Amino acid sequence: MDLQFGAGATGVDATRRIRSLEAPPYVLVLTNYDTDADILAAVEAGASGYLLKDAPPHELIGAVHAAAAGESALAPVIAGRLLQRMRAPRVSLTRRETEVVRLVAEGRSNAEIAAALFVSETTVKSHLVHIFSKLDVSSRTAAVSAARQLGIVR
Repeated sequence: MDLQFGAGATGVDATRRIRSLEAPPYVLVLTNYDTDADILAAVEAGASGYLLKDAPPHELIGAVHAAAAGESALAPVIAGRLLQRMRAPRVSLTRRETEVVRLVAEGRSNAEIAAALFVSETTVKSHLVHIFSKLDVSSRTAAVSAARQLGIVR
């Protein structure tokens, strides 16, 4: 499974739908995207494994066999990042805060974000206050920059 299909469809959404089927197949993500947000979203959606497209053939073959057997299959670089994240927890935004900062990164206004998320502009502003506080920034631009550096958004 790749993470980007174009036209708004994502591999995470497809993985979630596949894994919700009766007797679902295992899903192995093979992608170019290696942000913490991408990795965690795929795993939370039910992916059995996560590899980058530049993985050596032996890792890819091993991951396919592991996923087919129902085992976890993480590229060593991905496993290392997850372990590092667990050992030294970093800033953690809620799922909704991540959605808000992603929409800010797309250049959306508070009104556009509110409409997209079916919330009020006041709620968007509240999320932004929490995001600014958690990322220790004071502007939308700085929040997007910090979120990108932390791997929260692409």
